[in-house]
Amino acid sequence: MILMAVTTIGFVISLGIVGVLLHFFTNEALNLEDSTSIDSVPKNEVTGESDCEN
Repeated sequence: MILMAVTTIGFVISLGIVGVLLHFFTNEALNLEDSTSIDSVPKNEVTGESDCEN
């Protein structure tokens, strides 16, 4: 009975660690601030003018 409890607790902790790592590295890879600096949203969609000055 003790072995089953320890195994279950260890498995839950392992799943938690994997979930936290997955969440952390996914958020690092999908940095939302990069999307606006690379391809800025145009001010006027009709003319296609951009916010950045190139």
